Amino acid sequence: MRKCFLILSVLTVLASGQELVLNGDFEDGLDFWATEANNNQGNYVIDYSPDYGPEPGNEVRVYKYMRYYAQINQVTLVPGVDVRFSASAKLLASKGSTSGYYSYAALILEYLDAQGSSLGRTLIIKKLGSYDPQNGPYLHVIPVTSNDWENYEFVLAEELENLSGISPTQVVGVKLIIESRGTGVSG
Repeated sequence: MRKCFLILSVLTVLASGQELVLNGDFEDGLDFWATEANNNQGNYVIDYSPDYGPEPGNEVRVYKYMRYYAQINQVTLVPGVDVRFSASAKLLASKGSTSGYYSYAALILEYLDAQGSSLGRTLIIKKLGSYDPQNGPYLHVIPVTSNDWENYEFVLAEELENLSGISPTQVVGVKLIIESRGTGVSG
């Protein structure tokens, strides 16, 4: 059994006190968020409810059982990298005992240039199994070990110091991705 899910209560990107993420508290359901899923094996759920978390108001749940992924995402334009990112999330992942398989739940910040091309990523991830992303000039991995609600917060300019391959002056947007992924019975 390989399953993973992420529950998120609020996701914000603030610049000069202005919220840049549309419906980052999910009070309007999934408005302004794109949903994607590849459901080769197993099933997935993308929904929201006020009953998923400790705070009042809606939380979103992205759940994938077995192979491939389910996600929601939103592209947010930023007026430079001196903006604050914050999120409150609970990331869970489980897998069977078969070696070579994996599952993960992740909150991903994909940095975009003026053409909308990816420059690199920050990967806040709870993972189990064989998937082992490594830090590099275009990827910063923030491993999650907790099974509880956690708050994540940083200034993009400071986070980009972990990504030597990205020039902060090139970043004009961030694609925020909430994803559950795993392998299934056939890898």
